[in-house]
Amino acid sequence: MRHWINGIAIGGLLWGMWVLLWRGASWPVLAVGGVFPLGILLGAVGGRLRLEFPVSAWWRLDLWAAFGLAVTALVVKAVARTGWAILIGRIQPGVIAIPIRVRSEMGQLLLLWAITVTPGTIALLVEGDIAYVHCLDQPSQPRLPAIERVERLLVGLWG
Repeated sequence: MRHWINGIAIGGLLWGMWVLLWRGASWPVLAVGGVFPLGILLGAVGGRLRLEFPVSAWWRLDLWAAFGLAVTALVVKAVARTGWAILIGRIQPGVIAIPIRVRSEMGQLLLLWAITVTPGTIALLVEGDIAYVHCLDQPSQPRLPAIERVERLLVGLWG
């Protein structure tokens, strides 16, 4: 029963953020966004996704609010940066390997989701404590400084 509750909670959170990012609740946005809670719920019930949701994370509304604001700021900043890179024609795509500190599967899922919804980046794979990310404009160092705040918040929530 706990897997059902955790699956609905995390899926609903991602669904809500999806709708906020699209800034509308038209039926296509709701339908496509419904893939998040359905996929997480099926993964949790089927045993493929361990939803170890610490009880303390439910009450850390300050961290959840900070996470939402950090992802929003990340998206706004990335839209401007990606748009500027396209306008000036200086795009150097590539794949980078970044170390991640989030250990729980749900924390990693939320981190990869935050990377993927950020314009100009797509999270490809996690192997151990390394995440592979495709960047439209590859940074000079193998790290994404903008995502580090989101990662710190997720470590506070999930460990």
